[in-house]
Amino acid sequence: MKTTLPLALGIFCVAGVALAADRVAPAGKPAADAAAAPKLPARSTIDWEKMTVAQRKKYMKATVLPEMKKLYVGFDKKYKNMTCMTCHGSKAVENKYQMPNPELPKLPGPTDRQAFMALAQKKPDAVKFMGTQVKPAMVALLNLQEWSPATPKGFACYGCHTTAEGAPAAAPAAPKAAGGGW
Repeated sequence: MKTTLPLALGIFCVAGVALAADRVAPAGKPAADAAAAPKLPARSTIDWEKMTVAQRKKYMKATVLPEMKKLYVGFDKKYKNMTCMTCHGSKAVENKYQMPNPELPKLPGPTDRQAFMALAQKKPDAVKFMGTQVKPAMVALLNLQEWSPATPKGFACYGCHTTAEGAPAAAPAAPKAAGGGW
């Protein structure tokens, strides 16, 4: 069971991203066109675990925020004023930039395939953007492995988002390096 669940979830995530990738955006909706999307950042060589709070803060402000802002603005111009609080929440400083952030859109539990499929149907552009740009960019910027059945402690959706119930997901979890604060 321990192997089957992550494997099923991994297959579902790939299928969900593929489903979203095949959709054509309706008129008036953002078109998360991969050809028009900003280029993903190069893989970093940092070691987040070994960085001090000051080093993490400097890296996030100088590297992660500008790179992620490019991606988000390329997806939707409403992110032109993106700040640390956009991802880390209104109490980012008070919470020491802890992730996941319960203020971000809630995701279905990791085993709720039906709810994930409904989300992919309801917001295909957002699902595609998060799966094909945001997650890989954060993996590269933080020099982490991306979640897969073979790397169950890799970075995934729940490194930033909580579940619809408001709690961090039980599995697959992001590694401590990505999920922690400064």
